[in-house]
Parts: sequence; structure tokens; C-alpha cells
Amino acid sequence: MLRHSITLLVLASLATAGHAAEGVKPRQADPAYLATIVDDEPNPLPRHRAPWERAVEPWEIRGATAPPEGYVRAQAEYEYNQGIFIRWGSFNALHTSMVVPITTAEKPAKVWIVVSGQTQENSARSVLQGGGANLDYVEFIQRPSDSVWIRDYGPRFIENDGELAISDHTYNRNRPNDNLVPSAVASLWDVSLFDTGLRHGGGNFHLFRNRDAFMTSLIFDSVEGNPALTEQDVIDRYADHQGLNLTITDPLPKSYDSTQHIDMWMLPVGDDKVIIGEYAASEGGGVPRAVTEATAADMAARGYTVFRTPGWRASNAHHTYTNSVIVNKTVLVCQFAGYPTQNAQAVSVFEEAMPYHDIVPIDCSDIIGLSGAIHCIVMHVPHPVLFRDTFDGHSY
Repeated sequence: MLRHSITLLVLASLATAGHAAEGVKPRQADPAYLATIVDDEPNPLPRHRAPWERAVEPWEIRGATAPPEGYVRAQAEYEYNQGIFIRWGSFNALHTSMVVPITTAEKPAKVWIVVSGQTQENSARSVLQGGGANLDYVEFIQRPSDSVWIRDYGPRFIENDGELAISDHTYNRNRPNDNLVPSAVASLWDVSLFDTGLRHGGGNFHLFRNRDAFMTSLIFDSVEGNPALTEQDVIDRYADHQGLNLTITDPLPKSYDSTQHIDMWMLPVGDDKVIIGEYAASEGGGVPRAVTEATAADMAARGYTVFRTPGWRASNAHHTYTNSVIVNKTVLVCQFAGYPTQNAQAVSVFEEAMPYHDIVPIDCSDIIGLSGAIHCIVMHVPHPVLFRDTFDGHSY
């Protein structure tokens, strides 16, 4: 049986196995090597709906299942994780730049990679090994998929009475192979799968360990959301299925950020710490500033320390540093060519907010034009039992 039943003994062994020498920094792939990597899919789907997808009726929403019985808990990304899921095929150089530091950290994490078949798996292995990744921490899952944006369609893991489970939704894109990835993982890993019955994109969601959770009102969009539901309906779904206290914020305008996902301007980084994008009044008619300032004030009033990183729109793309990735003590921070001042400012903010972590810059210049960055292309795989000595996401 592959059922992910976790005991304290197993947790202890996982926490100590394979650790590098104390104080060892994550390895980073050579930029010259990254420049030689070729994608299998040179024309990837964007994170927003492609033009031909806009003419298609919304994907039919699957019905909600009964919520989990017993104790249910969704884990914050800054807590201790087994690792992350990614999907190979497009942006392979970007993936390599992420996998190398994650698998070579002082306490390496695992990376599960969705590939189309054995040929692609063999190619990915060769590319990652050439970049310096530790393949002992890489596992491949062969199954069809449509796009790189696994944050939006991939398996959202929860703890249910001490076991790993999946809380699924209908992907708000007409991408049928992507939409079936969570059920395939549930079958492969022999874990329970529950469905919220919502049309949703997983990047429009963030949570803290205290059960505070956030998303934008995209969840009610007439095409990409659930227009027949009330705000209380959605709040109740998340309370029942993931044990969360949900707050729904205003979104950024679609003309400014075509996804309207909250992960494009917010990132929880600790039990009482959050990074929120900061926008000039001239950006997007002032709406991005109004939305983020209101949320920053609300978070501060709740007792959170709010850190700010720059956000702006250029070359028809929303540039943001909150779309970064935390994997245990390794933090992958977006960087953009041509913006050295903003890049340095963002790294400095992450260092201040997360002083016990290794901050690793990752070039997101190529992917940002498709309406997303590195947070959009990973899905976290948590440990279902909370480490009781974890404090602020850094003491493992």
C-alpha cells in the first residue's frame, strides 16, 4: 500500500535523512548551462485563457463530494514540506534552476515531476543531472497534462485525521488532462480525494497556519468562477473541506493582471508575516494600489507584520515578487532582467522577512509574459502531521 499514513517515527526519519553538512548552501545551476536547455513545448499555454479558449464554454463543474470527516487541516506553504510538484515540458531551464537548489539544500526536499512518458522522463533526468540536481530527491509521474501551471490545477493536499488527502476543484480552464492530474495522483498514492465542487484556479488562494485564508472575488466570475454561489457559500466550502477561515478580497483589474489571482500580489511567509505587493498610484488607474493598500491595512490590523515588494506592469505583463516559492529553508525569489534596483529591493525584503532561510534568486524574465511566475508552476506537498516545535516556519 502506498497510503501516506504518517507517524512521528517516520517524520523524524524524514527530517534527518539525506541532510548535507551543516551550513551548506543550496547549489545553483550555471546560467551558461541553463541557456543550452531546449523545451519540449516551445509554444506553451499561458496562465490566462488562450484566445481560442475564450470562445469555448466554461468547463463543467464537477459536483461537490461530502467533506472530510474528522480532523482536517490545510498546511501553509512556509511550514515543513516533503517537497513540490512541477510539470516538465515547457520552461525546462526555469524548472532546472529551481530543482537544483531545492534538492541540494542543507535539508533537501523532494520534487515530483509530471512527464508525458518514458522518453520525456529520460530527457528530464539528463537535463537535471547536467544542471547539478540531486536525482535522489526527484521522482517522476508519467501521465498526460496540458500546461505548466500546476499551481492552478494540481493536487491541493490536506491532512485528514493524520493522513494525506487531496481537496480538489474543477480547473477554470478548458484543459482536460490538467483537470485530471489530482485524481491520477490520488489513485497512484492511494489517498482520499475530496472535491469542493468549485470552479477555481489554485493560485487564487493563500493561507496561514492559524487557518486564515485569502482569495479574490474571481471565485464568482461568470466564466472562470461560480456566479451562482454567494460569498457565504464559498466561505462554508472552505471551512468544511479544508478547515479554513476564508476572506475574499477585491482583485486587481483583468486589464492589469489577466489572472486576478491573489498569488500575484500576496505571499504568506510566516505565522504572523506576509509580503504584499506595493504599487504606484499611476499603476492600473490606481486600482492595484487601492486593493493592495486595503489588504495590507487589514492584515496589519489583524496583527500581521506586512512587508512590501515592488509591483508594476511592463511589456504587457504584471511583474511581481510575491509569486515566489518557499520550500522549507530555501526561498526562490523572482528576478527580472532590466530591473536591478527592484530585484535587489525584493531580495532585501525577503532576507529581512525570512532571516533563517537561504534566499535564491531565480530569473523569471521569460515566463512572466504568460501571466505567471514560479509560484504558479509548483504545488507543495506537505507533511500531514504538524511539527510541534515548528516556529514561524523556520525551526525544523
